Amino acid sequence: MLIYYIQESDKSKISTNMESPNYYVDNCSSIIPFSKRDKGSLIYGLIGQKKISKVLVDSISMLGRNQIDVLKTIDYFIQNGVALSSKNEGLDTMDEYGRIKTDTILLLNLLKSLANMEYTNRKESQRYGVSKAKELGRYKGVGGKQLESIEEFFEKPKTVNILRHLRRGESIRRTAKLVGASTGLVQKVKRWSIDNDKLQMF
Repeated sequence: MLIYYIQESDKSKISTNMESPNYYVDNCSSIIPFSKRDKGSLIYGLIGQKKISKVLVDSISMLGRNQIDVLKTIDYFIQNGVALSSKNEGLDTMDEYGRIKTDTILLLNLLKSLANMEYTNRKESQRYGVSKAKELGRYKGVGGKQLESIEEFFEKPKTVNILRHLRRGESIRRTAKLVGASTGLVQKVKRWSIDNDKLQMF
């Protein structure tokens, strides 16, 4: 469950009781990009309509499926004049006057550099793995097509749907029936999910 707390731009609608903010709850996998989640896309739309002035979350990790997606979400907030406050990291992107904090810019630039480095290293590792697999005759790509990455596999709509049912405790056979997939695919999703720690139950 991913919870976002929203403060409306219209000050006449802001509650003076800080214990009762506006809640936007996404009951979805955290591997789904923020902008493609039900409430995430709604928040994007409200920001575009200038109806949101601040977003509060327990952790910035709730704002995307990986570092790059999280940073894209934060960039979108900043570019549209929306303040972000994160409880766990103690992060506030803007001051009380709506100005972007200098230390926030420095931190975000550092995180971007680290995220890009991790992405480059991951791609290089993947290329190296494919190269070694080819040398050993174990490469199964068709017509020279590269193998599907773990992230690409878990981003597929059918994979997301299968994982949702498995997390609810459904059996492999019933999950296959519910999503219209083969039991072999469901078994693959379950196996890869266990290997990558993505099968935590809600």
